[in-house]
Amino acid sequence: MLTIDNWPLFYSLMTLHCVIGTAAALVAKRRGLNFRLWLGLGLVGGTLALIAAFLVPVQDGES
Repeated sequence: MLTIDNWPLFYSLMTLHCVIGTAAALVAKRRGLNFRLWLGLGLVGGTLALIAAFLVPVQDGES
């Protein structure tokens, strides 16, 4: 249960989660993927989306 003393930790973890999600979107963009799609995936999935963004093959941009 969250008490008054735990709120700073909660906000810190949520901020870190959003930063990781944004990093996933930026990695995906550099690999030729849709930034908005990956931003949504990153904000929901966090670390898992970042790992997935590194594992997705690079798109050549000619499709």
